[in-house]
Amino acid sequence: MINKVSILFVFTMILSSCVLPSKYQNIVDEKNNLIRENNSLKYLKEQNKKDKDEIKSLKERISQTEQLMYELNTKLTASKDMYNKCQQEYDKMLLENKKLLDRAFSEQTNLSEELAEKQKLLAEKERSLRKLESDLNNQNLKQQLLKNNLESREHKIDSLRTMLRLKDEKLSSIKEKIKSVLSGYSNDDIMVEKRNDGRLYISLSQNLLFAKGSDKLDFKGKLALKNLAKALKTEPSIHILIEGHTDADGTPHLNWRLSTERALAVTEVLINNGVMPQQITAAGRGEYQPLVPNDTEKNKSKNRRTEIILEPNVNDIINFLK
Repeated sequence: MINKVSILFVFTMILSSCVLPSKYQNIVDEKNNLIRENNSLKYLKEQNKKDKDEIKSLKERISQTEQLMYELNTKLTASKDMYNKCQQEYDKMLLENKKLLDRAFSEQTNLSEELAEKQKLLAEKERSLRKLESDLNNQNLKQQLLKNNLESREHKIDSLRTMLRLKDEKLSSIKEKIKSVLSGYSNDDIMVEKRNDGRLYISLSQNLLFAKGSDKLDFKGKLALKNLAKALKTEPSIHILIEGHTDADGTPHLNWRLSTERALAVTEVLINNGVMPQQITAAGRGEYQPLVPNDTEKNKSKNRRTEIILEPNVNDIINFLK
């Protein structure tokens, strides 16, 4: 291609020496065109070479890519095989899992029913237990109340025992004082005794105090009462009950009146000799509290009497205990 251009150029130069200027100009223009074409051809040649190189590089890359794709296809095939195997294993596991879930659901249902039944039984037992606890608490409370009541009663009983003991000691002391001041009298005239009701009785016969049917005290009776007053006035805490008694002879009205008058006569002597009036109560019993039946003169004589009944003031003993 270059040789042709050179020849053409030489040929053009020869012609140019013998052609007209216009023709020359045409030749120059053609030359320039040829030069441009030659340059274009050079560029195209270089570009073609580059394209060939690039095509070669692309072929190599295509070859590498095909090799890579082959390897990837191989791996993909292996992965698909593994995937299919895993899928089969997975399906198998899903089936086993479904069976396990079904069995677990069935067992859960059974367990739920059993749990509900046990919870029901437990609730009933808890209610029974709460009732038993409530009953036990009530029983304990009752026992505690009974215990407190028993302790209170025992305390009261102990207090009463102490009070009775003090009362007995008091009466025993008074009894000894009275026996001391009345030591010169026989048991037929004066009897001092403690009876079952816990009180001290001083029984004075009618023969000592009064004439039959009379409420006037004899001298010896007044003297005995004065001696008795010496012992009684030293015991301001003693209650003194003076009772007059008659036999069944005469009318009940007269016997009531006589027994009352005799009790008042004895009361007057005791008061005049230092016994405080607020300690004394006087009463007539008439014929209605005999010691023995009024069927003989001897028995009637026993029933005609005046009794002085002594009892310690319980309030004083209680205050003493406090």
